[in-house]
Amino acid sequence: MNEVAAATACLVCGEASGAPAYRYDGAVSVSSTARAIAVPTIVYVCEICGHGQTPALADISGYYDTAYNVHLESDDSDDLYDERDGVPLYRAQHQANVALEKLALAPGASVLDYGCGKGMSLRALLAARPDLDGAVFDVSDAYRTAWDAFVARRNQAAYTTPDSWAGRFDAVLSFFALEHVSDPRRFLTGIRKLLRPGGELHLTVPNVRRNVGDFIVVDHVNHFMPSSLRRALAEAGYIDVRIDEEAHDAAFVVNARRGFGRAGKIAPAEIAGYVAEAHQFAAFWQRASDAVASFERERACGRKSAIYGSGFYGVFIASRLANRDPLAYFLDRNPHQQAKRIFDRPVLAPDAIEDDVEVVYVGLNPARAREIAAGVAPLHRRDREFFYL
Repeated sequence: MNEVAAATACLVCGEASGAPAYRYDGAVSVSSTARAIAVPTIVYVCEICGHGQTPALADISGYYDTAYNVHLESDDSDDLYDERDGVPLYRAQHQANVALEKLALAPGASVLDYGCGKGMSLRALLAARPDLDGAVFDVSDAYRTAWDAFVARRNQAAYTTPDSWAGRFDAVLSFFALEHVSDPRRFLTGIRKLLRPGGELHLTVPNVRRNVGDFIVVDHVNHFMPSSLRRALAEAGYIDVRIDEEAHDAAFVVNARRGFGRAGKIAPAEIAGYVAEAHQFAAFWQRASDAVASFERERACGRKSAIYGSGFYGVFIASRLANRDPLAYFLDRNPHQQAKRIFDRPVLAPDAIEDDVEVVYVGLNPARAREIAAGVAPLHRRDREFFYL
């Protein structure tokens, strides 16, 4: 069975997903780390549980072991979550803050960051609660140096968790990992085995309802809706499932306890609503490539341009340009991005924009793109043509 055919069985409920809701066969797709990857983008939507999914990349284990390696370029490299009163708030700190709000962690509680990458959120959490017994696990050994800064070697594991960790943890944290795995039920069951009875899972996964880009991120195998999250957690043996769509501006924040039994069924009308939403996301992205092409042809042709935003949306726009010669550079407020090159263009601070740049493509989450761009004064020093997804 080929890769695409295998993906038609829903990874959450096992039912056939039918024809793709979205398919793009262009030169490149865009990953969650804003890299261009030469594969098609295919998204299925399950009519039974509302789950969206994309075929796993070839050699997905090797990809996460050696190619993914998020934020290893510097010790403090991180994604900019927000800017409040001129002070940047980075994603790891925000996630640690939310975890501490959601979890009633007793003094000395054991906490595991599962699928942790550099473990930056756990590091921030332990800085606030040094009494906690922190541990890390990932499917790569590339982060050992980062882990050594805040977790003892005996509390580190790569590739597989030690047998001695079974039933050990009061809480398991998992930040933006479940969307990447090709067997989400196995992933959640594996975490459950590490929790003590009554222990709590604290999970964040992308919320495509708030961040439509997640629908076509090519290395996100899973694009969850609340209905598919609840079903996956119930089948993995979790109870008291709480899904918060407000604590993170682009993610579901989920808390659930290790328990027994199965949760009640989700109303078919609720699932149908999520399925309809997913097809709306597919329609948005079907139009998006055409919108970039139309704007480039009719408004931007041959004019010096820049892309504001060097993450997923900015790289998506660049990938859809028929002619990148007029594109001078990317602009981004995050200083950790400003050492990078994308499509062989530098990423610069916004105040580096030159007066001869006539066109700015805004590569941000469409839900907030206009609001954010309006607050970036250097973009508006002169009249320019703006494009928004």
